[in-house]
Amino acid sequence: MIGVVPKNLLPPRLSFHKRCFSVELENKYSESQKEKILQVINENDISLLSRYDITKARLKKFTSWVKKNGNLKTLSNLKEVEGFTEKTAEKLFNSIILGPQEKVQNLSTKIKGQILYPHLNEALRQSCKSVLAVYITVNSVCWTLIDKDNYEVQEWRYYHIDYPDSKKMQITNILDIAWDVTRKLPNADIYVMKAEPTSLRAAGSDPNNPKVLGVNLQKSQLIAMIVALISVKNNFYADRGNEETESSDNLELKQKVYFLRPTLPFRLYGTLVGNERVSTDQTVETLLQEVKTRESKSQVHVPDNLVAMFRNQKELQKDMLGQCLLLALTFMDVCIYMNKDSINKLLKRGE
Repeated sequence: MIGVVPKNLLPPRLSFHKRCFSVELENKYSESQKEKILQVINENDISLLSRYDITKARLKKFTSWVKKNGNLKTLSNLKEVEGFTEKTAEKLFNSIILGPQEKVQNLSTKIKGQILYPHLNEALRQSCKSVLAVYITVNSVCWTLIDKDNYEVQEWRYYHIDYPDSKKMQITNILDIAWDVTRKLPNADIYVMKAEPTSLRAAGSDPNNPKVLGVNLQKSQLIAMIVALISVKNNFYADRGNEETESSDNLELKQKVYFLRPTLPFRLYGTLVGNERVSTDQTVETLLQEVKTRESKSQVHVPDNLVAMFRNQKELQKDMLGQCLLLALTFMDVCIYMNKDSINKLLKRGE
C-alpha cells in the first residue's frame, strides 16, 4: 500500500513557478545589452542602481543577497532574489538600457500640485514614439497625433457627433457613439486627455440645474466609454507568460491614457483671462506662423495641409481644434520633452 504524503510536506510548486523566469526574457536582449545590464547591476553602487526602475525595498533585498551570494552571472540569477518577479526584473533591465532617470532636470516637479494622472513612467516617457491628444466635448471629439522623434503633427482632426433623432438618449446610444469615435482614432504609445472635474454640478449661480447636470453626465459617460474602449483597442493587458494561470485575477491593465491638469494649456498659452477662457483661434494662428519655418526640434512642425485644414474650419471647429492642439503641445513640452522654458513659464504664472 502506498502511503499518502501530507499536503504540508509537498514542495511549494506555486511559489517555485512564480520564481522561474521564462526563456523569452533572456532572448529579449542582445549580448551587448545583457553585458550592459550585468555591468550596471554588479557595480555594487546603491546610489547608481537607485536611479533606475527599482523600488527601495527590492534594492535593499538585492544588496543583501549580493553580500551573501556574490555578483549575478546571468539575468536569470535575479529570480533568486526575494521580491523580484519576471515583470519587475524586465522593468529594471529596460530602464538600464534606456539610461538613468534625469531627476535634477525634471523641473516639472516644482509645479505645485499634480499635473498629470497617473504618474508617467520614466521608461515609457523615453521609449514612446507617438502621442495622441484627445479633446472631448458634448458635441465633438478632436484629436492630434504627434510624432515624438521629429516633434511633428501627423494627424489633426475634428469629428462632429451626430446624435440619434429620439428625444431621450439611451446608454447604448452613447456606447455606439464612443465605439464609432474610438474606431477612427489612430493608434499611439500614449494617449492624453484633459482632467475632467469629478463633480457633475454646474458652475455659477444655479449649480443644481437639471439640464446642465444631464449634459455633464452624458459627457462623463462618453469620456469613460472612450477611455475604456481605447484600452481594449490597444490590448493593454500585460503578457501573462506561457505557464501562468488563466485566472482573470492575474490580468493587469497597462495604463496608456493620461489626464493633464486642464489649466496648464490655458496658462502656458495665455488663453485664460481671470477665470474666463478665451477662444484659441488667434493664439493658434500666431503659433502656426511662428513654427512655419522651424529653426529647431524644440518647436513643433505642422504640415501645410493640416494648417490649411485648420484655416478652412468654422469658428467653433477652430476653437475645438485649437484646444486639442494646445493640450497636445503642453503635454509634449512639460511631460515628454520637459522643456525648461515652458515649465518656467508655468512657474512664473503661479502654477
